[in-house]
Amino acid sequence: MKSSPNISPTHKDFDSEFCGSIPLNFLNLVQPQGVLLVLQKEELRIVQASENSSNWLGIAASELVNSKLSDFIKEAQLQKLRSKLKSQDFQHPIPLRLLWKKGELEKDFSANVHHKDNYLLLELEEHTVPKESESFINIYQEITYVVAELKEAVGKRKIEQLAASELKRLSGFDRVMIYQFDERWNGSVVGEALEEGMDPYLGLHFPASDVPKQARELYATTPYRLIPDVNAEAVKLFPVVNPLTNRLTDIASCVLRAVPLVHTEYLNNMKVGASMSTPILVGGKLWGLISCHHRQAREINYELRSVFEIISGIISSQLSARKKEESLHYKSALHQVELKLTEQVLVHSTIEEGLFARPALLLELLGVEGAVLITRTAYETAGTVPEKSVVQTIVRWLGRYGREKIFYTDSLPRDLAETASSKNIASGLIAIQIVAGKYYLLGFRPEVVRSVNWGGNPNEAINYEDDGQKYHPRNSFRLWKEEVRETSEGWSPEMIETARHLRTAILEKILRQSGN
Repeated sequence: MKSSPNISPTHKDFDSEFCGSIPLNFLNLVQPQGVLLVLQKEELRIVQASENSSNWLGIAASELVNSKLSDFIKEAQLQKLRSKLKSQDFQHPIPLRLLWKKGELEKDFSANVHHKDNYLLLELEEHTVPKESESFINIYQEITYVVAELKEAVGKRKIEQLAASELKRLSGFDRVMIYQFDERWNGSVVGEALEEGMDPYLGLHFPASDVPKQARELYATTPYRLIPDVNAEAVKLFPVVNPLTNRLTDIASCVLRAVPLVHTEYLNNMKVGASMSTPILVGGKLWGLISCHHRQAREINYELRSVFEIISGIISSQLSARKKEESLHYKSALHQVELKLTEQVLVHSTIEEGLFARPALLLELLGVEGAVLITRTAYETAGTVPEKSVVQTIVRWLGRYGREKIFYTDSLPRDLAETASSKNIASGLIAIQIVAGKYYLLGFRPEVVRSVNWGGNPNEAINYEDDGQKYHPRNSFRLWKEEVRETSEGWSPEMIETARHLRTAILEKILRQSGN
């Protein structure tokens, strides 16, 4: 079972150097398709309101502040809200319907309530009556059909492409992509369905800074990210500072949270008028996104969001099942080799005899083309390995910096420049530390040259103006080819686990020898 190599060793890492520091939690701006109220918990008193409240609620934000929710909401609904607040575990927002009444104005809202330590966030979006095609029974039937299709899909790539095609059909978005992250958080489009005339992104890679660290962290707690109108002007909260905390209000979990200007510019450069993203979680970790684009602004109602949320869960479970199935098959095959090699180690008089009696077993177990065992009294090799002087350089380097019991890299020449001349043999390294700084079992993988197709030049992901303060995202997403060298096949989790088992067997052998 091969693990994908990291594909970004050569370009600038804007994700950690710049984008990871953008404070998305405290933008203090909301999108105008709804209104946000900040409430004191006990009395449900309004302490902040978005400045577009007069458009939706018939009263200016400055007048709303210090009034109570009970001034506008019927008692029965307030009791329902209070009841949910008492029983909710607060890990997820509380959805409900609220009827707002102010004078002659009466509006029906879909609401989300978010619990914070010192206050509540109440998001209000006008409830719209679903079209017949969006009724519960129709949506249920469509979801049931898609779920059945996904369950029948054979292989990961089939699931990804089928999901993109079916979600585009259901949603009406101009483009739907299944976007997968790698170990360094670069993304690639692994499934896509789009309208004619749009530039295809299938197979293209995108730098980690396109979905920066702060944004990725928020996907762990929010079921989707909506931008109904990329060019809509964001509105502020009034007052700017939360009087309950004397700080800016944390609106990270809000659907209405505004979009950083750099992302708005990014979407405009892609000719996108509206977007929606839904996280795909595999094994509790962010695997990727369902990313949707529309060329014009469009309403994204609650029913459509629910479809994406449900199908995202189905995709997650199917990918998890496929991953577990592949992992079990791979582990089973490795285990058979591991048993043979472990027995070989235990029955021979020395570690080097046990490991190298049948070298092919050792190479197969670690998935390498060469291996070296270095002890105080032995230097044993199998397969194709670097010159002894290069190996000794690696061991000294590991002794200084390698604190891990199992160290691995798929780009040794970039980690240790002195090994560059051996890249054809040793672009990949797995090092099993037996005794710190002294005894090592090293496995080597050769260079695998790859051509990676990027959606635009990743070195231009962020462009600063002359003043060094203002910045812009790249404005081109045309194919940009990068030849990646000095890398090997990646190391799978199953392989690392196997290396740990082998280390344990070697240590057991050492203990037996020392006891004799």
